[in-house]
Amino acid sequence: MKPEVVDCVATLRLLVGFLGEQEQAGWWPSAFLGASSKPFLSPVFPKTTVLAQCRGVTHAAARVHDERIGVGSVFHLFRLPEDIEQSVHRLLEQQEPAQRLSSVVKDKQSALTALKSLSASKQPSGNGPVRVGRAIDLSTLDSWRVVAAHYAAGFQASSEVFPFFSAT
Repeated sequence: MKPEVVDCVATLRLLVGFLGEQEQAGWWPSAFLGASSKPFLSPVFPKTTVLAQCRGVTHAAARVHDERIGVGSVFHLFRLPEDIEQSVHRLLEQQEPAQRLSSVVKDKQSALTALKSLSASKQPSGNGPVRVGRAIDLSTLDSWRVVAAHYAAGFQASSEVFPFFSAT
């Protein structure tokens, strides 16, 4: 997978993960990316704090997505094929990319602005589960821009949306 796609997926995970947490939109009951989590996690994970935060919010968000979309022949931002999961993990293990990516989740407004900047130009509508493509589309930057647009529209309208890719 191209590095720019991996970077986009990792960025989206952090942005959407942060915006969906209980202190922001409250779509999932976690606070892994909140201000208090870094001081709590950094003594235990000094070199991989951002990775630990991302893994925590990924598990919380995946549970909610799985409940709404289902599990099986689908993929979503928080449950991807193993090769993509490994690529995101390797990226977040590195200090510089992890720090750069974590800087986008300072506050709700800056995170929403960053999410909109990643979005496709067309703003979609809809809520709940929304099919955005097939598994083959997971490797294209344009597909992830559509995913970003769905989440941005959902957060802006305070309407839960769960973009997903079908296996076929």
